[in-house]
Amino acid sequence: AAGAVPEAIGWEAGAKGKLLPRHVDVSPLLSPVQLAEQAVDLNLKLMRWRAAPELDVQQLANTKCLLLGAGTLGCAVARTLQAYGIRHITFVDSSTVSYSNPVRQSLFTFQDCLNGGKSKAAAAAEALRGIFPSVVSAGVQLSIPMPGHPPANVQQEQLQQQV
Repeated sequence: AAGAVPEAIGWEAGAKGKLLPRHVDVSPLLSPVQLAEQAVDLNLKLMRWRAAPELDVQQLANTKCLLLGAGTLGCAVARTLQAYGIRHITFVDSSTVSYSNPVRQSLFTFQDCLNGGKSKAAAAAEALRGIFPSVVSAGVQLSIPMPGHPPANVQQEQLQQQV
């Protein structure tokens, strides 16, 4: 019949009582980055619910971490920090990725070794963004002498230039 209201979902009365189609923006639900953020947040909520009810998930997300070294330990620590919801990670390392690194250091690939090797700090930060795009990660190429080991003259000159 002419003028009959169609029996369909998605119609609702507007401000003046006239039936209008209802529009819903579902694009955020389809965004891979949004989906990843929701999945990470859900993991953290489940962790809090099952293991640590006092866990402040928002405080973890706002925590900023500085990792001195992007080697075997630095890569593992960064992945663990990400798993616990830390979303701000900065690496400091003076080395480049060598061919022996990718098999031991989870954030590097063979491609990172080519052409003399990428900066470990920059490559690690880039890898974290590849794992979770919403992470705020940076790499700083800087040499930090080990405590108790005075730098050699060449290293001391490089340090003074860097600082």
